[in-house]
Amino acid sequence: MTQSELLKSIRQYFWNLNFIEIEISYLNSSLPLEPNLYTFKTTWTHRHQDYLLPTSPEFALKKYLAKNYQNCFAISHCFRDLEDEGPDHSPEFLMLEWYEVGKNYQDLMLSTKNFIKKFIDIEFTTLNLPQKLPDNEPDFNQYFLNNIEANLPKNKAVFITGYPAFLSPLAQKNERFELYINGLEIANACTENTDSESILKAFNSEKAFRLKNNLPLHLIDVSFATNSATIKKVSGIGLGIDRLLKITNQK
Repeated sequence: MTQSELLKSIRQYFWNLNFIEIEISYLNSSLPLEPNLYTFKTTWTHRHQDYLLPTSPEFALKKYLAKNYQNCFAISHCFRDLEDEGPDHSPEFLMLEWYEVGKNYQDLMLSTKNFIKKFIDIEFTTLNLPQKLPDNEPDFNQYFLNNIEANLPKNKAVFITGYPAFLSPLAQKNERFELYINGLEIANACTENTDSESILKAFNSEKAFRLKNNLPLHLIDVSFATNSATIKKVSGIGLGIDRLLKITNQK
């Protein structure tokens, strides 16, 4: 399957389900501030004005959802700085992100399974992380890499749940999953956090962390939190198209 064929099939899949496709803006004066996501910057030389390139379509989709409470999706290029390049990593990549109104992360698991099965014939299973986990991000990441990711099956799709709340401030507590296929992470999803105060608190906490550790910082878009507060129950998922294409062509 070519990338063009996959993109056509994805769009047709969501159009058939009456999802609205959203075009996102690539030049942003401000964005949400999330752990481990570092933006690329570009400059409008004529006006000496800096812009941020999106790390995901989430900002634009949440803005749409705040005004139009209906299922929607976007396919966009995403850009993430401070990440190395490799076979499954690139500073620029294609992401599919979609949102389902009135649904939680368990509903979204079923939707994701149905979507994946359109492209890959594979067995699905679920792994719930242990309750006793490291209580900070660096130690958790090392634990996950050594004890979970390294032991995932290479011939199945695995929904992983039970992530600590501190890892995902934009998710409802204990309502997040990641999807691995053949040992490769392909998607991250959750029931969305719509509490503007907790979202802003998380952004400010990340800002303080970056200032303390001399890490890149950008202007925070407060409207992301206020937009989220106007959204009723909704679940969302971001899925790597390049990785999906790779796995599809391995079958």
